[in-house]
Amino acid sequence: MTKQEFVSSVSANEKLLYIAAYSVVRNTEDAKDAVAAAIAKAWEKLDRLRDEDRFDGWILKITYNEAKKMLRHRDGQVSLDDVKEPSCDDGLSDMRFFDLLSSAKLDEKSRRIMILRFFYGCELPETAKMMGMPLSSVKTKYYRALEKIKKLPGIR
Repeated sequence: MTKQEFVSSVSANEKLLYIAAYSVVRNTEDAKDAVAAAIAKAWEKLDRLRDEDRFDGWILKITYNEAKKMLRHRDGQVSLDDVKEPSCDDGLSDMRFFDLLSSAKLDEKSRRIMILRFFYGCELPETAKMMGMPLSSVKTKYYRALEKIKKLPGIR
């Protein structure tokens, strides 16, 4: 992957990476920092990416890991950013989706499957390939996640 292809791919995914990071850290500045760290790490480790078609899932995984790392290293202080919604209105429906995923208390793999399916538009066979899981396992996690989400209050 060339530098220009990397920049283009990151630019195409930047909003979704931010939303994914925000769903973990619940803080706008930390989410931005997690995305920046993930992009830097992805650039450094680009030679480890075996299949360029899996770039979206790969960088999403790096972003989640960076956000989780940031959450672990927080010093326990709460800022006003922790209770505010992000300032960009165009991402609010996306944020609600991540709130649903959080409320359903999905495991990490189920969350990734739902994100790949609904944000990246990946079909389940493609998702299975990206995650290196059997299709039957992906389908099971996907349908169980949908059932958990349907059982949430206010969801039909």
